[in-house]
Amino acid sequence: MKTVDDYNFIDDIKDGEKGETIIVSHLEGYGYKLINDNKNNKYDLKMLTDKDVETTLEIKTDVFCYPERTVIKEGVKTIIKKRDTGNMFIEKESRGKLSGISVTEASWFVMYFPYFQEAWFIRVPKLRELINNNNFYVATGGDPGSNTKGYLIRRNQFKEHFKVQKIETEWEN
Repeated sequence: MKTVDDYNFIDDIKDGEKGETIIVSHLEGYGYKLINDNKNNKYDLKMLTDKDVETTLEIKTDVFCYPERTVIKEGVKTIIKKRDTGNMFIEKESRGKLSGISVTEASWFVMYFPYFQEAWFIRVPKLRELINNNNFYVATGGDPGSNTKGYLIRRNQFKEHFKVQKIETEWEN
């Protein structure tokens, strides 16, 4: 399990790509097909839906939230304490430039919480409307020097705006 002190941009990219792969597999189970995996800020994935309609997705993977759990590694049992603020961080700016929700051209925004085995889906225009109609706290985080800013959205308070899907894939570090 990672903590904020473990944050590393290169590892974050790897976790993000792993999360994208899991979301692709999940959606393929519903008849979706991957068209391409994009590497710029317009979107992360382009897929063909089960109705043969192209759609794009922005995927964010949060490995810093997790429930309390017991891990057995090499015969040693360890209890990992819960780490969850109840928030979802929606990036809007990084390194002095607009990013994330401010620039994405994706149709869907997906926040994937691998340790909770949940993916929260919302259409990008609906997410932008939710942000514009609420006074969400803007937090600063990310790797040192990135000055990454994002909206903190209380998950349980705004859950009805999202389509929350169970993701059965076990996340391994």
